Amino acid sequence: MTVVGVDFGTTNVRIATWNPDETDRIPQPAKIGQGDAPNMPAVLAFQRRNGGISQIVGEDADGLADDDNTVVVRNLKRWALSGDPFVKWSLDASRAQTPAWWDPDTRCVVAFGESFPVWEVIRPILAEAVRRAGLTGEFDWGAGCPVHANADYRSGLTQTLGDLGGRGKTVAVIEEPILYLTLAHRLATLAPGSYLVYDLGGGSFDCALAEATADGPTTVYASGGAPLLGGANIDALLAARLDYTGAPLLLRIAKERLTPASPAQDIDGNVSLAWTDLEYVLNRSKFLAHTLVAMREAYISAKVIWKYDANAPTLGGSVIPSCRLHDLASAFAKDLDAIILTGGPTRSPFFRAQLAEKFGAPKVRAAADLIPVEIPEPELTGISIGACYAAAENPAPLYVRRLPARVTLRNAGTGDSVEYQPYQHFARNFNPASPFRSAPLAPPANPDAQYELTIADPEGTVNRRERFTLARRPGDGAPRLLIDTLGWIGVDFADGRPPQLVISDPPWQTQRQRELLREIIAKRQEQESREQERIRRLTTENPFGWQSGHS
Repeated sequence: MTVVGVDFGTTNVRIATWNPDETDRIPQPAKIGQGDAPNMPAVLAFQRRNGGISQIVGEDADGLADDDNTVVVRNLKRWALSGDPFVKWSLDASRAQTPAWWDPDTRCVVAFGESFPVWEVIRPILAEAVRRAGLTGEFDWGAGCPVHANADYRSGLTQTLGDLGGRGKTVAVIEEPILYLTLAHRLATLAPGSYLVYDLGGGSFDCALAEATADGPTTVYASGGAPLLGGANIDALLAARLDYTGAPLLLRIAKERLTPASPAQDIDGNVSLAWTDLEYVLNRSKFLAHTLVAMREAYISAKVIWKYDANAPTLGGSVIPSCRLHDLASAFAKDLDAIILTGGPTRSPFFRAQLAEKFGAPKVRAAADLIPVEIPEPELTGISIGACYAAAENPAPLYVRRLPARVTLRNAGTGDSVEYQPYQHFARNFNPASPFRSAPLAPPANPDAQYELTIADPEGTVNRRERFTLARRPGDGAPRLLIDTLGWIGVDFADGRPPQLVISDPPWQTQRQRELLREIIAKRQEQESREQERIRRLTTENPFGWQSGHS
């Protein structure tokens, strides 16, 4: 049975195919772009013609500009992910400019007064890629998703691919960094060990900590990322610094050719790009520092695993390092075998040079070093090819980020309840961005309703029970069970009211974990307070220091 791997990226779509029955073959990228390229732009344009609206997909759409009769939709994946609370927070905090065609309230694309749900816009892009790949007959899907993709995004991708053919289902939707690790491990180019995957794409940065074994499943300890930190940001910063208004592709090619031995590259004969330009924009924007913060948070999450079984796998043992960023290199040196660089922007030697300076050159490996020459451009095609292997992988990756308990929230008056089942995967309900939220309970008629929260082990033995009054205000939404990724349990409301804390010290936490969590929470609160103060100053104080009334 043929397996089809899909990489729906921020800027491009890639597809790979593989027949697992042909043991001497490896997955190959489909030539779905112009000039037999392995990628097609993930771009769709709406055009107003003869009183109707037509759609254009791919390169033809990417070559258009917005005007009175044309709306060009780019970077759609970023906005499709905006239903995730962490992505939405990142968009709000960074004050990212919302495209004119995006309605954040309905999460629809708006063109010429008509609204199109986001997956109705993604579907024709994927459909065109599937058509170009010439896929027919029966096959199984495999697909990648960002680490911060919530259940809505995953189910939307599953449904959309299922509608396009195959056997009506997506067999595997797996976090993108893990697909690179699956690829290298499957091709026997990566020895068993613990690795951090540094996945920098066009629109976001993802990282994952995982352990590959010789014959068992890959164990995923933690993942994290920055949903707005990608190669497109770097290109925009470079273009602004150089006052460059030409083709973005030429700028990207020049960036990839920069090396310490060849520190300057012509872009189009008139503008030159220097290694020092790249250093300037990445250091000034703290781009690399942001990736290191995401790596640190994933590493700490990997060390603080909510496991009932004390013998469960834990990355590098139970010693938890300092939260300070400058201690990261020594902690990684102790617990990790390598940092693997993947994603198109890491083709630039700059990232390898900078990370090698911090972590040591032997620790930093590029995707091209791990993947045989039979697979072209592994930084670009690795997700779609890894998705082929992941779809047929047995056993599937094991995610240890999951709670070892059955948590139940019950309305003591009506008996209605919602529940978290033991060992639900964080990959669907939990990630570093989004806590678990249950389905809502019916709002109680009594404004001071009594509730009961119960924690039991997987076998059902109760080890904690709390009774509490849920004080409600007029207009409050329906209550839901909330389990935060930092470990505390509470009640959330559908209307955005701050959650109500019920249990801050679940029984599966050790004292050391509780101490660490307090430290992490305090640091986060301090950072949020500083950011709020910075925004207040920017919005209320004169940034240039002059006084009104002075000429």
